[in-house]
Amino acid sequence: MHLKHVVYFFILFFYIPVWAQTEKTAIDFYNKGVEYFNAKNFELALASYSACIEKDPLYVKAYYNRGNCELNLQQFDSAVADFDKTISLDPSFVKALLFKGYTQLLKGEYDSSIATLTECILKDGTLYKAYVNRGTAYMKINSFDLAINDFTMAIVNGEHSYAIFLNRAICKNKTDDILGALADFNAAANVKPDQSITSAEKAKIYLKLKKWNEAIAEITNAIRKNPSEADLYQYRGYAKLMLEDDIGAVTDFTICLQINPTHIAALKNKAITTFRMGKYAEAASDYTNLLKTDGKNAELYVNRGTCYLEIKSYEQALSDFTEAISCKKDFAEAYFNRANTYTKLLDPKKACQDIKESVKLGYNPARAHVNVVCN
Repeated sequence: MHLKHVVYFFILFFYIPVWAQTEKTAIDFYNKGVEYFNAKNFELALASYSACIEKDPLYVKAYYNRGNCELNLQQFDSAVADFDKTISLDPSFVKALLFKGYTQLLKGEYDSSIATLTECILKDGTLYKAYVNRGTAYMKINSFDLAINDFTMAIVNGEHSYAIFLNRAICKNKTDDILGALADFNAAANVKPDQSITSAEKAKIYLKLKKWNEAIAEITNAIRKNPSEADLYQYRGYAKLMLEDDIGAVTDFTICLQINPTHIAALKNKAITTFRMGKYAEAASDYTNLLKTDGKNAELYVNRGTCYLEIKSYEQALSDFTEAISCKKDFAEAYFNRANTYTKLLDPKKACQDIKESVKLGYNPARAHVNVVCN
């Protein structure tokens, strides 16, 4: 045999048996899955855990870890199935219940999540994440007292995150525990001082308490952190409106509308403020924008009609009061204002008919003027 052939034969003979003996075991695939998972390569980790399970269908941790991969990949149904398989193989595997409940929470299955997490807590009452997640589920279904209890248990068990104090504060605010809410908002702010949402939520409490200056201070702080949030300017504008700082209020409502031109509350409050300032044409324009979003709102037509009446645009005022009556047949104020408009248009007969209808509908200001209009 030629020497070269002998060398090739030796190489093949030497390597084939070694290669044949390197087939991977279940634990090899499992360890590789852990490596991929720690590197946040969840697709490859999932494939490795699946290979592990194929080798060993009773490998409990592989199902649990694969479920976590699927959770991170937002494959929620598959994740729940793997957590269920983990629990069926090992009923004491409490963390599988925890993550199953969390997955159900993310899916919006709040009742199922609560049931799963309750089972988890009954098996291990020290897992603060179970209380956090169940509290969040209770919060989603507006069971605020139960949510507060769970968030409190999470804090007792060592959870002191920004989110836990913020969520408990929001729940306390919903149950009118104002002082408790403020305390939790302050605790959240201590954890993350740079979060604008904390100042915004505190400001809402001050608005509820009619502490306008305190609200303005908190909102101004929130705006410094998040100057592109339209709602913040609306809230601050409202506080200024209550303090009769009309110029400041209109400025904030205008900024809000520059960010979000269809912000209903800002449009309404700006219209109210500009009308109070005697800027009737600007107020009419604001009501026009509001009517684009709610074209059957009788009160908006009356308000815009009143603006037109003030700037002596009587035909436009008449059209708006008529439209208001079309939207709401028993709108006594609309009849009264249309009567006033007919008077301006020198049509006393129609003015008298409308003011009598307004009186009939129980509008007291009409009673004081009916004799004058009809005579």
